Amino acid sequence: MRLLYPFAKRYIAGEDLQTALKSIQKLQRAGFLASMDILGENVTQKEQADAAREEYLDLIHSLEKSPSPMDFSIKVTAMGLDIDKGLCRKNLEEVLTATGSNSARLDMEGSPYTQSTIDMCLELHPKFNNLGQAVQAYLFRTQADVDQLIENKISVRLCKGAYKEPASIAYQSMDDIRENFLSLAFKLLKEGHRPAIATHDEYLLEKILAFIAQEKIDPDSFYFEMLYGVGRDLQRTLLARGFQMRVYTPFGSAWLPYTLRRLAERKENVMFVLKSLFRETFGIRKVK
Repeated sequence: MRLLYPFAKRYIAGEDLQTALKSIQKLQRAGFLASMDILGENVTQKEQADAAREEYLDLIHSLEKSPSPMDFSIKVTAMGLDIDKGLCRKNLEEVLTATGSNSARLDMEGSPYTQSTIDMCLELHPKFNNLGQAVQAYLFRTQADVDQLIENKISVRLCKGAYKEPASIAYQSMDDIRENFLSLAFKLLKEGHRPAIATHDEYLLEKILAFIAQEKIDPDSFYFEMLYGVGRDLQRTLLARGFQMRVYTPFGSAWLPYTLRRLAERKENVMFVLKSLFRETFGIRKVK
């Protein structure tokens, strides 16, 4: 499976910390912000959860002199939630304490973890007000979750959602997902606390850019966020237009399970990557 790495490395900032730091420095020199994610999740042993905590602490300390503010994306299952909630909370508290003036965010995983992830964020946020939460627009429940997060002044990263979820809890049609994404994005842009609008979908971006202009939304009040290595020309376009552009930057030795799992979960993920690569190669973009 090592043969897949030349393909995967376009979308992964590296297998180790030193390689990832070089990728981050390159992004920063170009004017981008970064949200760092150390790959790995669903650990089953305390030693693994503790090792994940130490990896984040090493990353944070390595970026103490970063010229721009950093964001750190963390999965609760990497911190030991499947082992013990208390262990997970303890590891998260150590990581969040180290972040200082930077921001951190709990990544959203599959639906079995949605409630426990949001509960953890709500529990920790009073002590760590730099902690935000990712949400997924394709889940029926996300409207209520966004309302609760806004009420608690928690920063939200809005994504479509990457996991395969059943029709009983999630929209299946892309039209329905887009409609809900726009509704949530408009609400966050008007009422949210420094939200991140995370999409490469140019249909959505055109609608959102029109809304921003119509409502005179301050460009410094929110972020656009996109995946490392995906739609790089689109990222540059939004940056050049004066928007804060944050790049979600995963790295680590767990690149293979991460890549295979994401591609296997939703066939749309494969088509999305291929279409994005085609459009970037041939300069075919709606948003200019």
